[in-house]
Amino acid sequence: MEAKPVTVQHADDDGVVIRVDDVLRFFRRYAGMILGLSLAGAAIGVCLTYFIPKQWEATGILQVGQVANETTPASPISIEPAARALERVRTPQFTNNVLKLLGEPSGADGSAVSVLVRRSLKSTPLSDPGLIQFAVRGHSPEEARRAAQAVADELTRIHAGLMRPSLDKLDADLAEVEQGLITEGKRRDSLSELVKTRGQTGVAGKFSENVLLNEMLAENDKALRLLRLRKNALQELLTEARTFNTHLLAPVEVNGRNAYPRLAPFGAAGLAIGLLLSLLLGTAIEVKRRMQQL
Repeated sequence: MEAKPVTVQHADDDGVVIRVDDVLRFFRRYAGMILGLSLAGAAIGVCLTYFIPKQWEATGILQVGQVANETTPASPISIEPAARALERVRTPQFTNNVLKLLGEPSGADGSAVSVLVRRSLKSTPLSDPGLIQFAVRGHSPEEARRAAQAVADELTRIHAGLMRPSLDKLDADLAEVEQGLITEGKRRDSLSELVKTRGQTGVAGKFSENVLLNEMLAENDKALRLLRLRKNALQELLTEARTFNTHLLAPVEVNGRNAYPRLAPFGAAGLAIGLLLSLLLGTAIEVKRRMQQL
């Protein structure tokens, strides 16, 4: 059965007929070259992975810190929304501070480490709204781990400053309550001593004085009880379970294999480039051959 021709129309309305037989004949004629160049491209791609400097990637998961408060003790407030923390990590200023922690230059003409950190640092949100994931690369596993730890340390430092006013207020309230307990405790001792002295001397006192003394004792007991309750509440708000700074959920992890270059992607890219070159070269040879036959 004769193959149906495929016609390609040009601007001058001349038709160039390309048959399936022509395509098959092309691949049979240049099969060796196509296969050879494709395999050569794949081999070159694989070989390049042994000469290009390797990069390792370190990842970490940060839990954004929170500060409890007396107004809504059951709902602590995040130091910073996770979305804003993500944007902060992506700013050039944040990266510059990370490079300073690593002892690397942060200018435009930075070191190889600076360039790699600046290009590779990325952060992504997780399903939990209080967690963010970040990744950064280095020229060795240890270098990548140090860079990732510096990222975590920098965000922790920034959030420590953001939460400081709230912590100072809680600490000041707790100190005030403790001072109040000391004051009310001394007042309790004075009232108890007064009651004891009156009993030892046999002074019955006036009825109104006794009533006033009992009321003062009752008020003192109430004040001490309220102060103790508030102290416990403030101490509960300051526990690590309720108030904490941003921190890594687990130690930074580094992939066992280098993240770049990888054999499979480079081999596939080399194979594709070799195949494309072989097709272009075969087409050029075929066109030249047909022109010579005219």
